[in-house]
Amino acid sequence: MIIELKKGESTIGRTEMNQADGYVEDLLNCGHLDGPPFIKAFVVGHRVSDKITPSRSIGENPVRGKVQATHFGQLVRTAEARLFKLREKLQERYDDIPGSELLDKVLGESQQPLLTVQAESADTAQQDNPKGADTRQEEAVCFPKKFIS
Repeated sequence: MIIELKKGESTIGRTEMNQADGYVEDLLNCGHLDGPPFIKAFVVGHRVSDKITPSRSIGENPVRGKVQATHFGQLVRTAEARLFKLREKLQERYDDIPGSELLDKVLGESQQPLLTVQAESADTAQQDNPKGADTRQEEAVCFPKKFIS
């Protein structure tokens, strides 16, 4: 899923939809995803232009992606409905814990480490280094910069 958030008073038009369409196509055709993925992109702004179709499908037989224009209010209402009032339940559950104490508790929990990929196999490292020292290098896996902007 991709969520493309536009600034403040923005109107979602053809340019914004084409940008998200490009992101979806780039991901679908990058060659780094396992299996046939389905990618859904939301373009979120203050309003949606009347001159565009607010929903686009990408790919034919099968459809491999969808780009949907929406405004901030609709996104918030949909999220609240899908979370089944989770916010209220969490407030009730943690109401007696002060904010700073709750924050310390949450931040004190372990985090998922950065995904790494081995640059060479252990067999190759052993052949190149018979003394047994592990000389494998690790690389961080990340998205290309254009997907993060």
